[in-house]
Amino acid sequence: MPEDLSALDRPATVRHAEPEHAGVVLVDWMLGNSCNYACSYCPSALHDGSIRWQAATDILRFLDVLRRHYCGTLGRQVWLQFTGGEPSQHPRIDTILAEARARGFRSSLISNGGRTLRFWDRIAPLLDGMILTYHDEFADHARFLDLAVLLAEAMPLHINITIHPDRFDAILARALEISETVPLASISLKPLRIGFGTDPYAYTDDQRARMQAASRGAGPRGTTAPRGVMCAIAEDGRHAVQKAAAFLLTGRNRWHGYLCEAGIESLRVHADGRILRATCGVGGTLGRLGGPVDLPLSPVLCDRDACGCVADILITKRDIGALNRATGLA
Repeated sequence: MPEDLSALDRPATVRHAEPEHAGVVLVDWMLGNSCNYACSYCPSALHDGSIRWQAATDILRFLDVLRRHYCGTLGRQVWLQFTGGEPSQHPRIDTILAEARARGFRSSLISNGGRTLRFWDRIAPLLDGMILTYHDEFADHARFLDLAVLLAEAMPLHINITIHPDRFDAILARALEISETVPLASISLKPLRIGFGTDPYAYTDDQRARMQAASRGAGPRGTTAPRGVMCAIAEDGRHAVQKAAAFLLTGRNRWHGYLCEAGIESLRVHADGRILRATCGVGGTLGRLGGPVDLPLSPVLCDRDACGCVADILITKRDIGALNRATGLA
C-alpha cells in the first residue's frame, strides 16, 4: 500500500519505521547547563552554568541501575545520549564514555562541536554516533565543516541546523554548503520553538517547505543510531513515514490521550538530577541521580497538549481508543 499522508492526522499508532529502534531505551542525559555558546533563542537555563556538572560517581552508579533494569529486566539495549549545556565540556566526559562502553552501552553526544579537532579525534573511538548542531550566531563556519567531515568519516553523524526566521536565507545558504561538503551525514533543518516550548517561531509556508526540502536522511555509509523516522498507521492500514522535524513543521505532534512508551523506550536525566520518563516530564519524577529511583515497567497515558521535543516525538504511541477496538474492549 502506498503512503498516505492523511494517516498522520489521527493515527492509531505511531511506531518506529525501523523495528530495531523499538528495542532501544534512549537515555537523554543532561550533564549540566554550562555552555560555550549563549544563543539568543536558547533559554538561559540551558547555558548559564547555574547548575554544577553532575558528579562522576553518581553517574557511574546510575549506569549500573540502568543496566539492571533495562538490559536485565526489560531486555533492551541502552543508548546514552549526553546533552547540556555543552556535554563535551564535562571534565570527566572521557571517563563517562569509557565506563558506558565497558557496560555494553552505546553512546552519543548532542554538541555544538566547539572543542578542538584534537579533542574530537581522541574521543571519537568512544562514541557510536554524534548529533552536531550548527548555531549560526556562534559557529566558526569553516571549522564546523572540518569537524563535520572528521566525525562523518569516524561514525554515523547527524547535523541539526537551527534556522532563525530573521536570518533564514543566509542560514539556508550555509546549510546547503554543509550538505554538499558532508555527504555522509544526515541533515535536519530545525524550526526553532519560542523558549524551547511547543510554540514555533513565525515561519512562512514557503520557509517550512524549503526547510523540509533541504533536510535529508543518512548518507552512503548508512546509519547506526538509536532513532530514525516514525511510521504513522491509521486503523484502516493507511500509513505515512515522517521525520520528527516534519511532525513539528506540520503541527502533527499532538497525541494527548495516547498510550506512550516514554520510560520504556526513553528516559530523561535532567541537569539537576531529576529522572523523568521523557523530556516532557509526563508521569512525574521517577527519582534523582544519587538517590533512589523507581524505573517504570509499563507505558504512560499522555496528558500533554503537544509533543515539542524531537526525542519525545521519536517514541512509540498508541491511540487507546483504537487499541481497545483492536482488542475487542470497546
